[in-house]
Amino acid sequence: MTPGQRPHRARILLAVLGLAGLGASAVVTDLHPGSYAAQVALLALVVASEIAVALGGLLLVATATMALRGRRWRIGSLALVAALGLVGLAGYTGYVGTIGSDQLLHPTPNTDCRTPLSRFGWAYEAMNYDVADDVALQGLNSDPERCAGQGAKAGDEIVTSDGVGIAGWYIPAANGSGPTGPTIVLVHGWGANKSEVVKYAVPLHPTFNVVAFDLRGGGRSGAAETTFGLREQLDIEAVIDWLERTKKPTHIAVMGNSMGGGSAVLAAATDPRIEALILDSTHAYVANILERRLEVDAGHPAMPGTPAILAGIWVRTGLDLMAADPAATIPALGHRPLLLLHGAADAHDIPARSADVIFRVATDAGVPVERHYCPGATHGKVIDTCPTDWGAWAVDFLDRAFAPTHASGPSLGSTAARQ
Repeated sequence: MTPGQRPHRARILLAVLGLAGLGASAVVTDLHPGSYAAQVALLALVVASEIAVALGGLLLVATATMALRGRRWRIGSLALVAALGLVGLAGYTGYVGTIGSDQLLHPTPNTDCRTPLSRFGWAYEAMNYDVADDVALQGLNSDPERCAGQGAKAGDEIVTSDGVGIAGWYIPAANGSGPTGPTIVLVHGWGANKSEVVKYAVPLHPTFNVVAFDLRGGGRSGAAETTFGLREQLDIEAVIDWLERTKKPTHIAVMGNSMGGGSAVLAAATDPRIEALILDSTHAYVANILERRLEVDAGHPAMPGTPAILAGIWVRTGLDLMAADPAATIPALGHRPLLLLHGAADAHDIPARSADVIFRVATDAGVPVERHYCPGATHGKVIDTCPTDWGAWAVDFLDRAFAPTHASGPSLGSTAARQ
């Protein structure tokens, strides 16, 4: 090898290593590494591979330029085509990682500002803000489903351990059970708010106190990035602290929709005050949700975009979103019962890769679990498509979860696997 050939081969080797790294990261992402060290190593590999591909491509541009100037047309043309391909791949991967991570962290806010009173005629208590502002907000917006704003921000009565103010609604049960009665906390999904998630209270309101609140970055709660549960679990914890401090309910359960379900799993894993958990349209792995969003919503290939978005979030925030995978946390529920509700036509959280996976993990871990599918329901639309069934499934589950026999052992059975 002549001295002049060494730099060219080094450039090619750099590009090949970068391509191999991106390919390996795509494979490993689909394997869902369980340990934090493996996840961080994967994210670092994505970043390093992206840099290597881009740098290798730029260096090959120089190689192509020199070859063409020396009238070595064949070598120059091949080098130029390879360089353009590498630079294009690096540019595309970087674009998806940058734009995708920004959109995930900063979803478009939900504009719905309907209240339990305006929507269902229910009395409610404003949590951590002046209820009079709801009246003012309704007066400022002719269409309460498309409000220009969400009103005054949360105060300092409910604040998370990392300093984010949380606002919500406390809706007393219609049967007059009082504040100590069993209480269900509703957790909304990505980009939604308390006005959207309060629809889940319809079958619960007759016999349960209900809390609907805004996760950080949404509605009246404080500004913050969306992290698919990693930090949102602190919002749930703050709400339960408020409940315990002001209402002292005898039983607490949490229902989470989509990302809210993932957040609820993380919260329940470390908070024994959550006695039962309902997951509606919830993913098993964050990476799978990103894959389907890319393919279904954006028309992009799942790879290399998925690891690029995960790496982009890591670079921006230092957070490993794979640490929010519900499938990895479900065993921490122990003997607390779990209900899975899912749409059979969910194209974003495909049942075989979400509810079925969680069901299997829970069963293997001895978590009392049952699962129900709504035919024809798409993502997050189970209660809209099967409202009667959703209510029957949820209420029956909660009644059994809070039954007196539950105090001495799970009423669902320690390895229940109801369909």
